[in-house]
Amino acid sequence: MTPFASLRVLAGSCAMPILGGAALAAPPDAPPAAPQAEADAAPSVPRVIVTSQRREQALQDVPAAVTAIDAQDLARRQLGDIKALSANAPSLLISDTPVGKNNMIIGMRGIVPTSISSNNDPTVGIYVNGVYYARTAGANAALVDMDAVEVIRGPQGTLFGRNTIGGALNMTTKAPKQVFEGSVVAGVGNYDQRALTGILNLPLGATTALRLVVDGLRHDGYGRSAPLGEPLGDEDRRYVRASLRTRPSRDLLVDFTYDKFSSDAASQVWIVNYFDPAIAARALAPIGRYVQDGGYTSQAGFNPRNTTDVNDSTVTLRWNAGPATLKSISAYRHLATVSGYDLDATPVFVNQLQRYAVDGHQFTQELQVYGNALDDRLDWIAGAYYLGEALRDSSLVTTPSGTNTLGRLNEFDSRQTSVSVFGQLTYTVLPRLRASAGARLVRDERSVDYNAPRYLVQTGAMLAGSAGCALAAAGLDQGDCHYVPPSLRARYVPWTLGLDYKLEDGTLVYGKVSRGFRSGGFQPAGATSAFGYAPFDKEQALSYEAGAKMELLGRRLRLNLATYLTKYKDIQQIAPQFPPGSTTTISSVVNAGDATIKGLEADALLRLADLTVSAGIGLTDPEFDNGPFKGLSFVTTAKTTVALGADYPLATPLGPLDLHLDYDWRAKVAYFQPVNTNTLPFQPLTAGQIASNTQPAFGLLNAMATLKLRGDRTRISLWGKNLAGTYYWARSNSFYIQGYNNQTPGDPRTFGVNLELRF
Repeated sequence: MTPFASLRVLAGSCAMPILGGAALAAPPDAPPAAPQAEADAAPSVPRVIVTSQRREQALQDVPAAVTAIDAQDLARRQLGDIKALSANAPSLLISDTPVGKNNMIIGMRGIVPTSISSNNDPTVGIYVNGVYYARTAGANAALVDMDAVEVIRGPQGTLFGRNTIGGALNMTTKAPKQVFEGSVVAGVGNYDQRALTGILNLPLGATTALRLVVDGLRHDGYGRSAPLGEPLGDEDRRYVRASLRTRPSRDLLVDFTYDKFSSDAASQVWIVNYFDPAIAARALAPIGRYVQDGGYTSQAGFNPRNTTDVNDSTVTLRWNAGPATLKSISAYRHLATVSGYDLDATPVFVNQLQRYAVDGHQFTQELQVYGNALDDRLDWIAGAYYLGEALRDSSLVTTPSGTNTLGRLNEFDSRQTSVSVFGQLTYTVLPRLRASAGARLVRDERSVDYNAPRYLVQTGAMLAGSAGCALAAAGLDQGDCHYVPPSLRARYVPWTLGLDYKLEDGTLVYGKVSRGFRSGGFQPAGATSAFGYAPFDKEQALSYEAGAKMELLGRRLRLNLATYLTKYKDIQQIAPQFPPGSTTTISSVVNAGDATIKGLEADALLRLADLTVSAGIGLTDPEFDNGPFKGLSFVTTAKTTVALGADYPLATPLGPLDLHLDYDWRAKVAYFQPVNTNTLPFQPLTAGQIASNTQPAFGLLNAMATLKLRGDRTRISLWGKNLAGTYYWARSNSFYIQGYNNQTPGDPRTFGVNLELRF
């Protein structure tokens, strides 16, 4: 039986209703809580509390596909940053980008962005303590001292706002509490890895507490540049967080949080894995000498430092006003990233991304009011949201030009605002039947100021006339090599409708239909014609989802199933386009076609005496209905993802020993569309070009053993990642027009030991 035959059988056997919704019942004024085990005599699955509906709720009461990972599991699964979540939730893939590990491409259920420019937006929203991060640049922060992490799949545009067309990652940090406690964790590993984490919780009087977190990680390079004799892929990251919680009155709770993340690393390990002399120009012929199959030694002749600095400040107020609770979340975020890499990954000077930088800030303000009515039969929430963002995005690419080096500075200032109001109702129609409806009214505005001069790097002189300004050559220069197109304005309405029903044994069956949107945007800088600067419109997804959440075998087995069908419209994709009157293409982001995505997901947790086994399976079947990529694969999408885990405690003379093992497997992934060449008539890419952009199926094995001493006040952990030493790609990069491709490998086998002291 094929995976999707199984999908149809399982989906049918669940007897799921047509529509489903989102319940909102929860204590009105309780702080976010982590999953916690009930004190049952017999082993049972833990009861999990989530905030995926913007208020606290039991996971098994949420009519939506959610994977929740608590603080204990984050440690056991060695989830040190957001990227590591990719191996622990069905249908979620997070990959590196060419400009460094602290930038990410996040895809869920086949909905993946093909461009990471500041001029357009992600498809999966990142939320930390209720605050939306508009950029994935700099968002790969450490997952340290977290209460819980939730992966919420499918469009979440009603309660989670904008650009959650694929889903949302919802993370909650641990709040200060009225006890004195803390811990220190020190670790060492291969590649000279050194890690240190410190946590201190201080009560400051009867109503106030402070929590401080410091985290650092450093390791040597996983590879090296042979021409330069320098390490590649090293890392040095630092993270601090201070949280203050105070309760001025019985009904008012105030949280202040500040965090800072910094990272400094060499370039990634890029290697040339394909070269086609029939396509490549004569000047590129030397690249063919450096093609290699695997390894961590690069032939790159340029190794810039990649740095990231992010500062976040958040103030959250909760006021219990009797029949309703009011909540305000105010946040300011500043980010600055600088990166670069050798585009051809060889000592041949073809072109180099000397410097790619994003610098700017965002401010968000959200107001919520929620409560119960009609003898608690109606749960309701309403609110308003504002986002303002200003960024400067610049890239400096250099190429040889005669006896000089030609520099192209592609720079733009991007500004956007988004204002919305939202509401959602959940009504208990019958004692076990609930109906839900919600909508958000959104108004977006976006503007951009392009600046694209060309100059000689050696002298710093700008080239004369239109040769010195790509905008002038395109007829767009409005003075001083600037172009300001008309602003983009858009209005749209994400919404959700649903029903859910709880059976007598506690099983929840649900169905829902949701519409989500991703805002439109402008092109990255660097086009050579007005055609290349044309903006693109919003995209949308209409998703039908049905599922079941059950606890079986006397609460020893938790099994959550979901099946979905998504109609994905006006997809924003990088595609080859022919400017009027031209016989060669340019690549730009356009609304290129529609698609249908079908899938099945399963999350399971089983407790057998002392043994705990977990499994997550995602089956994704995406297909383009029309457009230039009809018949081709979706990028950065694995049709099958499998995550398995096992935990077993052993009694030893020294103390309890906890053993953990997990395995992540995913089907093949194409990282770039196998688009055609750039001349008429189109010529299909060769089999070699397609293969060199496709990561074959692979799996990663990780393990950890933790010995608890002195009543769990001291812990010693031995850990290992990618224990089988699997060689795989973290990303590939396609220069199909120039006839070569390159790739960057994923992390090799790593291992080490940690010592934790608690007080």
